[in-house]
Amino acid sequence: MGSARVAGNAQYSTHASVIKRTMKDRYPASATGASPYEARALIAIVFAAALLRLFRLGYQSLWVDELFTLIVATPKPGYPIGQLLLHNIHGPLHTFVVYLCRSVSEADAWLRLPSALAGVVAVPLVYAWVRPRLGARVALWAAFLLAVSPLHVHYSQELRNYAFAVCFVLAACVQLDRLVADWSRRRAVGLAVLVAASVLCNFSAAFVFVAQTFTFFRADGLSRRSLRRWAAVAGLALVLMSPWIYRVTTYVDLQKLATPVMPGELEPGERLRGETTFRLESIPYAAYGYSAGLALGPSLRELHTDASLATVLRRHFVVVAWVALVFAAPFLLGLRAVLRRRGRWGVAEIALYTAVPLACTLFLNWQNAKAFNVRYVIVGLPAYLTFVAAGVGSLGGVRRWMSGGLVALTCAWSLGNHYFNPRYAKEDVKRALVETERRMRPGDCLFAPTVWQVVEHYQRVDAPVHYVFAAAPEAGAAQLAEMFATCPTFWYLRARPWVDDPAGVLRARIEARCDVVDRFERPGVEVIEYRVRHAGDGE
Repeated sequence: MGSARVAGNAQYSTHASVIKRTMKDRYPASATGASPYEARALIAIVFAAALLRLFRLGYQSLWVDELFTLIVATPKPGYPIGQLLLHNIHGPLHTFVVYLCRSVSEADAWLRLPSALAGVVAVPLVYAWVRPRLGARVALWAAFLLAVSPLHVHYSQELRNYAFAVCFVLAACVQLDRLVADWSRRRAVGLAVLVAASVLCNFSAAFVFVAQTFTFFRADGLSRRSLRRWAAVAGLALVLMSPWIYRVTTYVDLQKLATPVMPGELEPGERLRGETTFRLESIPYAAYGYSAGLALGPSLRELHTDASLATVLRRHFVVVAWVALVFAAPFLLGLRAVLRRRGRWGVAEIALYTAVPLACTLFLNWQNAKAFNVRYVIVGLPAYLTFVAAGVGSLGGVRRWMSGGLVALTCAWSLGNHYFNPRYAKEDVKRALVETERRMRPGDCLFAPTVWQVVEHYQRVDAPVHYVFAAAPEAGAAQLAEMFATCPTFWYLRARPWVDDPAGVLRARIEARCDVVDRFERPGVEVIEYRVRHAGDGE
């Protein structure tokens, strides 16, 4: 028994040393030994990525979550930026960058620019990560697929922290390769800094650390020395995050953010956002989002009203089948190609970067009333695209270009919808408000129960903005009564009704007391002018 264990350890150590020598031999070539063709191709891909992320960057209105990011990056009396960052559970590092930007301008494109730049930087980083593993051809395809990825472009054009998280995760992965190729304290410190930075962009990056741990021990072997080294990296990363961890865990009631429940334990009416416990449909939805983004097939507004798999397939079967065929084939071929080239542990290493964040997110869905969203697992996107790239790269001649061309065509289709199709656009509160203010008369009020913060951000006409709390019916009734008494005419900007008025009860209560005077629509926003029949009367 003991001799078998010694032999097994010796075999593992030999395997680890081979991997380490491979990384040491090949990683420098990925940085300095690229052929002129590779260099030109990568420059072209990065240029295309920049164009896609900067194109119409400020055209779409900020939506609610983007406004929340701006709000927490805005110091208030008694709450300086340092205190806001220490209490920020949604990416304090990105928030600090937003704080610096808003001190110059609050133009939409300017505020989103850091996300766009982070999205561009991620493209050469994924090339640098893939090249020592799967070669230059697959690395270029991986860079290209990330450059044209509709999901990555979408979040590179948002005032949110997801593009930052992907960028810093990839930077940490590249730094990890440098570290295992040639250990040094300087590189270890650099890795710890990048790991801490990625988690301080978005907590989902912490899930990736599990995959990075696997990568390190697979390359460096399992020994007391490697355990000490990795513990030093992890410890330094925790030290760098410790002020934030302390403040968040001490002053934020995490129980309110994630209340443990078992599946089916909550009644539908008690759930935070409707049907939000663990659902198996999250897995194919994540694969679909990784492939085609959020602007092909069902729109987000459709999914908010009915996200069942049966409904999606009934309405969008052709599109879903097309995406599945175009992406599933190269993905499966990529698994086989990586298996042949790197072995099962090589497949596991790459797959963990997608599987661990997905599994951890689904576990959190299982434990609390929080809905799944593909953005929560976006840190796994580069690994998924790496398998697709490996599949495309494994094909020969015409077949390779046909497969890659179909993938690119599908991405172009989705990107076209993202830029130009109102059906997939964010709620256009900005232009809806401009038109509303053009039609308003002195004394009119604004009613925006879900997007009131967005309305106040874009508001140019001095008019009262009212809203109600759907979670508190009695308080909502009192707020409506106050508005009826003080606003003989008001404009209802109805956006994201699934949040505050999914059954239309609020609208029915308003129309029981008011007459419709005017109505128009902008993408995702219905604007209705109401006149109270008997101003000041109770309901």
